[in-house]
Amino acid sequence: SRAPGSLVRAFDPLFMFGNFGASAFLVIKLASFENAFAGMLAWEKDLDQDIGPLFATAELLRNISSETSFTDVTDRNKDIRMLTLEGQIVLLYSFFDNNMLIITDDLETLRVLIDRLTREKLSR
Repeated sequence: SRAPGSLVRAFDPLFMFGNFGASAFLVIKLASFENAFAGMLAWEKDLDQDIGPLFATAELLRNISSETSFTDVTDRNKDIRMLTLEGQIVLLYSFFDNNMLIITDDLETLRVLIDRLTREKLSR
């Protein structure tokens, strides 16, 4: 992986990799939000090559040029960084809170994860 060292150190060892239907996701616990935020922005240029093959959109990633970049999107009051190809989502990530990062390949998967994590947080 070409992830910056500060980003790798910002990740807590606990993480979850799973599937929701055909979509895959990563939920990563954070030790340092500040380093994770800056590190993710720096990693964006290599993110699709480093972890893209884990996701259902891996085939689309082969067609992405190096000039394609992540864009800012807001959905249901959450800030999201999204990589698209011809209007189709390829990868996206969002910080659930200052302690958790979600990376996935589908907006609906992100919504479901945020809803479930919010309910879990409220039930405690």
